[in-house]
Amino acid sequence: MSVLAAVDSADESRVVQRGYELAQAFDEELVVFNVQPETESKSTAKEIAENAVKLALDDPQNVTAVGALGEPAPRILNEAEERRSNYIVLGPQKQTPIGKALMGSVSQLVLLNADSTVVFVSDEE
Repeated sequence: MSVLAAVDSADESRVVQRGYELAQAFDEELVVFNVQPETESKSTAKEIAENAVKLALDDPQNVTAVGALGEPAPRILNEAEERRSNYIVLGPQKQTPIGKALMGSVSQLVLLNADSTVVFVSDEE
């Protein structure tokens, strides 16, 4: 079992921190996950996840950084299923109403299709 914290960039400390809190509370592994487009490299995605961990946590224990390529929502859902994640932690990006209507958001797609509990972390304190 695990907690999956999906990050868009290395500066999403609040998502990683909240994921780590949940993982520690339930004695589970934290997986920090980044998805990049197919035009990038998997090592770039993993590096972003690793940097997110470094920026957010001083002395992380039982934390794994993972990178993947493809469409974010399906990759997040697949990773959560493969790792039997109890929680998926996201920092949803703000979108305009038109953007939501036309494309939907990764957060919405994950929320609507996840078998796990989805936790949203706000940018605001």
